[in-house]
Amino acid sequence: MTRPTKILLPFIFLLLIISCADKKPEKQTSEFDKVLGIQNVATLNFLVSDFENDFLKRQYPKLDTENAYRQFLTELRDEKTKNWKSISQKARNKFKSSDLRLEMYEFPDSVWILKNSTFDKIESDSLPFLKSPFPYVKSRYKYTNPDGTIEYTYSRSSGENISEVHYDSIIKRELNSPDFNYIGKFLQALESIKEKSEFHKEFYETKKSAGFLFPESTANVMLNYNIDLNDKLNRKIIVLELAY
Repeated sequence: MTRPTKILLPFIFLLLIISCADKKPEKQTSEFDKVLGIQNVATLNFLVSDFENDFLKRQYPKLDTENAYRQFLTELRDEKTKNWKSISQKARNKFKSSDLRLEMYEFPDSVWILKNSTFDKIESDSLPFLKSPFPYVKSRYKYTNPDGTIEYTYSRSSGENISEVHYDSIIKRELNSPDFNYIGKFLQALESIKEKSEFHKEFYETKKSAGFLFPESTANVMLNYNIDLNDKLNRKIIVLELAY
């Protein structure tokens, strides 16, 4: 009985090491999902499934899922997207009506067009602005804090050629123009997994400082880091960052 026991113990120890190693990505994916929230994760899982089983299969029918992701990133990096299929309308509608969209992007709740800066004012929660003799757009963003209190921030974009004839269309466009949500759960979820690898740390820090990223550059960074394209977490990041 002594000899089999000596062989069995190292084998069990090896299995324990493999088991612990396999749990690390799952733990980090779980942390990402935990921060994002159950409802948002359900939406994200739908988007990833649709991306893999609809877009990738139509675009790269001869490739398995891992290599389809790699080809997607390569073509995006090389700006060879002219013949790409479209993301399904069902998935786009799902994302557009979801809370997940609002955790990634923010939209103004009010928009005004001011004839010049004499019609403007500095709110108590706003930064000073540059004086302008020309019409410009002023947008307000509303935030609800965890304690229920409301905060606002403001942005201004100027343009000499704003005509009153186009005021309504400009306001409508601005109300539907996204900005990156720096306090949303998406960025918080990225922060929670930033220690997963050098790529995840760099990606989080860049998103935190820049918000919107160039898709071609992001794809290039992912390929340079040779990220694991079988990793569920990486696939979620690719879909959210590069497809939506």
